[in-house]
Amino acid sequence: MSIKPTPVARPQRVCYNGGQHQLLLREERMTYATERLFWNNPYLIEFEAQVMGRITHEGKPAVILDRTCFYPTSGGQPHDTGTLSGARVIDVLELDGDIVHILDTMPVEEHVTGEVDWPRRQDHMQQHAGQHLLSACFDRLLGAATLSFHMGVQECTIDLDLAALNDEQAAQVEEYANRVVMSDTGITTRQYRPEEVALLDLRKPPVVEGLVRVVSIGDIDHSPCGGTHPSSSGQIGPIHIDHWERHQNGVRVAFLCGLRAVRDHVAQSRICHALAAQASVGVSDLPEAFQRLSAATEELRHQVRSLQEERVALLSASLLSEAEPIGTGRLVSRVLENAEPGEMRALAQRLVEQPGMVALLAVGGPAVQFCLARAKDVAVNMNAILALAKQYGARGGGPPHFVQGGGLQASMLQNLFQDARKLLQQSLSVETRGDAQG
Repeated sequence: MSIKPTPVARPQRVCYNGGQHQLLLREERMTYATERLFWNNPYLIEFEAQVMGRITHEGKPAVILDRTCFYPTSGGQPHDTGTLSGARVIDVLELDGDIVHILDTMPVEEHVTGEVDWPRRQDHMQQHAGQHLLSACFDRLLGAATLSFHMGVQECTIDLDLAALNDEQAAQVEEYANRVVMSDTGITTRQYRPEEVALLDLRKPPVVEGLVRVVSIGDIDHSPCGGTHPSSSGQIGPIHIDHWERHQNGVRVAFLCGLRAVRDHVAQSRICHALAAQASVGVSDLPEAFQRLSAATEELRHQVRSLQEERVALLSASLLSEAEPIGTGRLVSRVLENAEPGEMRALAQRLVEQPGMVALLAVGGPAVQFCLARAKDVAVNMNAILALAKQYGARGGGPPHFVQGGGLQASMLQNLFQDARKLLQQSLSVETRGDAQG
């Protein structure tokens, strides 16, 4: 069930230096071809408007209205979605002061009714205001300026002018931001003349000339911004710094706000409790249990490697004793049962340490993997045998002395071995050892 918010009416005032500024006269306010209703009331999601223009944008129908509640993509905040008289609004962008609504179908009416998707709008309001607050906290506590902001579908990121960030610093910033959230500090917007902007303690300089729209979170942050924001910090909801990484010459911080943070917490909590139940420990004991499991796993890996090495040594000795003479060399050809490809490669390498040895090994399965190897003194290019394998649908490659491949059907393996024997018999009956290449 969707919940539609009611418009929130409250004074839009910002105080600084002990003074209170009067509202700008109407003719002094920022004006555009399309009236931006979302600036006056971001909670307004239903409206009526006149169609001022109909265009085609990148092959899709689009309209320009005299007024709109739909926010266009700008300032790191994605566009709103919703409907216009039954047509689905799939994109919103700004072109020369006009707001262009990209639709799935063109409405026939000249007077249209619009409805903004509230869950998406609310999410964007929470993320954008949360970014303002988080950036202000990084600036206040660490002196780290925000260089850029990106609002993604899953998470948001800010790029900080900061050499490094540690766990303790991130926790301090996160707690500071959430204390401001819990204080339910008012968030206000106002337009300022250039001479007034110079008196404000802005966190970042404006990028527009003339009147500047400033979003203020109490006396904590004042930032030029054209986005949509809630009317108080409490409506941002919880703020969670998820992770961070080095990015170019600074730090990129990923964070979640509002319902995103709540849903992430619920998902992570379920995962932790499921793992704890599987490990028969409490959630707080999971790190220690994981360390024990990692240590035990590494010990098992060490034991497996030792057993594999022993198995390779025993199997190598057995296969060498069964090697068949072929021309001036000896040949081992075998399909290995219950062996991993890594064991096969290790066995081939061990076999061809012996002079005059050629090894044709494979591990079974629906699609066979194979290894074709020869000793350094054997003058045969193993890619010649690979060419035979490719005739049966195999693929692979490698240097002349050691070729690996796969994709060969098991039913074709014996045919390959027979063809390889013929090729080796011809090559080794006329070639001599010591002039091998590779």
